[in-house]
Amino acid sequence: MENIPHLILTVVALVGLPAGYLMVCRAMRRRGIPDAPIVPFFLLFGTAGGWVLAYLLSPSGLAAICLLFLFIAAPLTLLIASILLARRSGRTPYHRFAMWAGFAYCGLLAVVAAGGLLFQ
Repeated sequence: MENIPHLILTVVALVGLPAGYLMVCRAMRRRGIPDAPIVPFFLLFGTAGGWVLAYLLSPSGLAAICLLFLFIAAPLTLLIASILLARRSGRTPYHRFAMWAGFAYCGLLAVVAAGGLLFQ
């Protein structure tokens, strides 16, 4: 009975998030979004999956490696993707969502890290 939340999170990470990503890509293709932000959405969905995976693997060395990527690689790649989207003209709501979600992840991570340093 206590493993049910872990099973649900595993299904979310392995099925739900990839399915959600494919649904967003299909919606962008159906709507004919020019130069659709496929890579930024891949990074966003992958980051969300990384957090679920880190939680499921904790405490372990693999969870620590996941967290390392989530605190270093994810914000850098999302920040670069968001800056590239911000410099683009003719953004659609999909472009704006991916851009602001990438900026929000970086900002939220900075606030959490600063809070962790201040209140330790």
